[in-house]
Amino acid sequence: MATIQKIFNKHSTSYKVLIRNKGLKPIIKTFKKKHLAISFINKIEGDRELRLSYSDQDLYFYDVAQSFLKDHKVKNQKALIQQVNFWIDKFYEFKITEIKTQDILTHFNGALYTKKNSTKNRYRSALNGVFRYANLRFNLRNNPIKNIPFFKENNQRIRFLSKEEKTRLFEASKASQWGKLYLLILLALTTGARKGELLNLRWKNIDFEKSLAFLETSKNKHPRVMPLTKDVLKELKKFIEGADDLIFRSEIATARPFEFKKQWIKALRRAEIDDFRFHDLRHTCASYLAQNGASLLEIADVLGHKQIQMTKRYAHLCVSHKQKLIEKYFGEI
Repeated sequence: MATIQKIFNKHSTSYKVLIRNKGLKPIIKTFKKKHLAISFINKIEGDRELRLSYSDQDLYFYDVAQSFLKDHKVKNQKALIQQVNFWIDKFYEFKITEIKTQDILTHFNGALYTKKNSTKNRYRSALNGVFRYANLRFNLRNNPIKNIPFFKENNQRIRFLSKEEKTRLFEASKASQWGKLYLLILLALTTGARKGELLNLRWKNIDFEKSLAFLETSKNKHPRVMPLTKDVLKELKKFIEGADDLIFRSEIATARPFEFKKQWIKALRRAEIDDFRFHDLRHTCASYLAQNGASLLEIADVLGHKQIQMTKRYAHLCVSHKQKLIEKYFGEI
């Protein structure tokens, strides 16, 4: 069975041929002209010997990458499509077996050179996904990107609010046109929860009597219980809605969280705070705990860290706790 798909590219049109025969590896090939695609189908279809002789040498990167995107679905599909399309643009005319490690490095040292290492690793993973897909689906025997190690990421950034910055941010968020910005910031700062965890909270997850919030699933795939302060409870009670409603729901698409990026940026500007991300509120929570005597195990419990290694970035702030420990055991030595 053969099909022809018309593909619209940036500057031209092409025709992708897909030939499937039961028990045999599918043939995918792209042509610039439709009559060439038809001629190819007529030549190869039904000729089993010619069909069997076809190998991955005739697979074009473009065709494999498109098949990969069609068959591979992830949570952040939009980002994956953007990353794969970057490589399609670079290797559009390449047969997949023609792509060498040096060809890939050229683009990491070129168009991707100014990107952060974490971003480079996302593009590396996307390309690796295409080649692994080709290995499994089309029996491709090589993967040139496996020779390129992951770029070293610096995940040890700790930026937290000073007391003065915290006060200014609270005041700026209270003045925001979006009435729930202060509540969201207060929750993030006092619970150490991630943005996605907070935005997916529903009113049924709040126990006002026990002063608790229940995360049904966290980044680590485990449920979590978060104690709530009196100030948080007081602010929450201003907005109570239906049990199944998102606390921070969009005003237009109510099944989705509110997109608060603009309001967040305005609040930072009004508070005159630079170099600060929403995720840094989580760091602020941990840093305040460390500075006020909490142990690393206690901080890990609040943040929901599965491994204490993640929490050790705050160790240098646990001065008060260490002072009490040393005084307890060695004070009268």
